[in-house]
Amino acid sequence: MASSPELPVVESGDTLEIESPMPVGKRLVFLLLALVPLYAPYDLLFRVRWTDFLNVPFLFAALISLGAVALSGFLVWAAVAGIQSQMRFDRDWGRFTHTAWAPVMGTRTATCPLDAIAALEVEKHDWSEGSPTYSLKVVTMNQRTFQTGSSWSREEVEALRQRVSAFLGWPVKS
Repeated sequence: MASSPELPVVESGDTLEIESPMPVGKRLVFLLLALVPLYAPYDLLFRVRWTDFLNVPFLFAALISLGAVALSGFLVWAAVAGIQSQMRFDRDWGRFTHTAWAPVMGTRTATCPLDAIAALEVEKHDWSEGSPTYSLKVVTMNQRTFQTGSSWSREEVEALRQRVSAFLGWPVKS
């Protein structure tokens, strides 16, 4: 069964791992893209050499520049706060482990027994622009939830849910 390129799956023996990567290359692209909007403040505020700051054209240029700096900040934040995670189902040890990492938060790991997993669900994420995305959600008996990264394909996430269900020995619902 093929796995989604966004959610690589590795199954070996009694372990199944689902990766939700945030590659270094993607982080670098976000950082490089963050430089592009900074041209607007340079061009509108510094290159012009304003002599009077209390006029409508300057305030308009300052507003555009503020938006450009905010966009650059957002792209830098995406680069340093983008989370990569891993779900590991281990039948040998009888446990589920979820690990998440980002440069600004370090590594966070949560572990629970496989018997404590109450449900595997396909979570739909609706966006104001574009198509929805989907992720696999693991719900524990004490209502803690863990999600994989998103995929554009509901079918692929549903196939992933069925694969994990089969791995856990649960009846596979279609």
